[in-house]
Amino acid sequence: MPAHLMPAQAAYPSPLADMTLQRHSLFHGAAIFIKDTSGRIHLALTRAFLVRWMVALAIGDLPFAGLRVGLLMIASLALCGAAKLQAMPRDDLTGSASRIEVKDETGRTVQIPQPVRRIVSLAPSVTETLFALGVGDRLVGDTDFCDYPPEAKRKAHIGGPVNPNIEAIAALHPDLVVATREINRPDSVHSLERLGIAVYATDPQTVEQVLTSTELLGELLGAGDAGRLLVASLRQRLGEVGRRLAGLPAKNVLMVVWLDPVISVGRNTFLDDALRRAGARSVIDSPQSWPTIDLEQVVHLQPEYLIISNDNLKQVQRELAELHERPGWRRLGAVRNRRFIVLSEAISHPSPRLVDGIEQLARALYPSAFAADAAFVGDHRWNRRKFAIARISQPCFSFTQTGGCP
Repeated sequence: MPAHLMPAQAAYPSPLADMTLQRHSLFHGAAIFIKDTSGRIHLALTRAFLVRWMVALAIGDLPFAGLRVGLLMIASLALCGAAKLQAMPRDDLTGSASRIEVKDETGRTVQIPQPVRRIVSLAPSVTETLFALGVGDRLVGDTDFCDYPPEAKRKAHIGGPVNPNIEAIAALHPDLVVATREINRPDSVHSLERLGIAVYATDPQTVEQVLTSTELLGELLGAGDAGRLLVASLRQRLGEVGRRLAGLPAKNVLMVVWLDPVISVGRNTFLDDALRRAGARSVIDSPQSWPTIDLEQVVHLQPEYLIISNDNLKQVQRELAELHERPGWRRLGAVRNRRFIVLSEAISHPSPRLVDGIEQLARALYPSAFAADAAFVGDHRWNRRKFAIARISQPCFSFTQTGGCP
């Protein structure tokens, strides 16, 4: 599931029961209903951190889930009390001599010590962006799910984005914590602020906003030149994709975010915008960011392609083979004819790697538009490869994979 779906605490005692997960953000909330069945296939953006979090909760020791939530609440209250005793000016901890006052992307006023020498990231997409800006050496901590680039896995981990360890963050003495509106809970932000730790939140909702967010973060961290060069390169690559696809009709697709129930992407999300830029048109036109779709509706809409974002090829092979055996899904021409497009998880993160995912999808949908230029994608370290799909006799879709696990 995309990195900005925000689960919360509710769970029911049976692994066959419905699970209600609340989505929280810094400013709004909505409910997402996940039906956990023992035989379900995970065709979500499976390595995105929220899928792993929800799957672990769904198939784990659910009879004790309520107890765990209660313990977390008690621990949070205890930590808040301790924080009041331990809070001290950040200048005393970091040696920063001055602060600047800025508004973050959610409209919050934040006072940030200057220069920013020590950073903690609360989201995989933030971590990727920091490394892309060339300030990865200043990153002193990130989440348990930050694994791209590989250097991110060697940083101190502060827990998950949903429930980060506030005490562990404080122990790293950060000048700045970078969060993202759709992932991180207000409680986490407020707890850090009470400790005198500056928290800057990003909030990109379109591909263009991902670029501007990257450039703004570069300016804030004293990497303005690197940010401008990076964003200029990304815009050039997007422009080249647009030039190659100009005049070609968009192809109808279904982005499979979750399988049981079917969850896809709605309007006004960076992922829906990414699909459009790659020459795809989602058959789901919903004002909800991540709508739950009835399978009968999908059958009626008959998308030309099913799109899955997953870096685990063996898992994809296994799951698509099982999907092909499901009677309801076999009513889709895309399933019967094996029209699956398997992308890397770059497309699921609102970071500079999103452009990699757009290029991958455009290549898969319109191979003839890119066939003459095998070196089109900017990262020369990755070679063209084919993603094998289980039980498919037709040629596999190929694309250039330009990133590793997110």
